Amino acid sequence: MLPRLHATSFGWLEWTGGSLARLGVQHNTFDIQSKRQLIRRYAIGYEVADNLPCRPKRDCVAVMFLRDGCEFWTHLTREEFCAVFPEVTLCD
Repeated sequence: MLPRLHATSFGWLEWTGGSLARLGVQHNTFDIQSKRQLIRRYAIGYEVADNLPCRPKRDCVAVMFLRDGCEFWTHLTREEFCAVFPEVTLCD
């Protein structure tokens, strides 16, 4: 299961400007849902975006990724997040 990370883990240095391009995913609901296995492979944690000190956002979840030794994060809508990670408690 994807672990919940502390909100301070999601800082300016790791933020990718909303881009999933590092994973080869376009930031739209269709591509996110169709490439959910790829997103799951590189995701290392999440936090509800309302709680973030950096770029808080309503009705979104911040997801941290690790690929090729580089940590980065972006927002997914709650709907997108739950489509990719249905086992996470906030998706009940």
